[in-house]
Amino acid sequence: MALGGGLVFVGVAVMGFINVIAGAPHLPVEEEGAIVATPVVAPELRAGLIAAGLGVWFVYALYTLATPPADGGRDAPAAPTDD
Repeated sequence: MALGGGLVFVGVAVMGFINVIAGAPHLPVEEEGAIVATPVVAPELRAGLIAAGLGVWFVYALYTLATPPADGGRDAPAAPTDD
């Protein structure tokens, strides 16, 4: 879980912060409304890290669904009370 969360965090927050701090220039709109942006970190790299993090979470979810609980699925018996 931590690996997936770490990959998503790096892809979204850390790399986004790097783009903001580096001051990636956003050029004015060119012809026909095309916006030209030059980010420091490639969007494909960010998307890949985020997808890898989501993939780790997905595999972990499948693992938890496929394996039985450690206690066999039974609740612990309640302790008797003195009434």
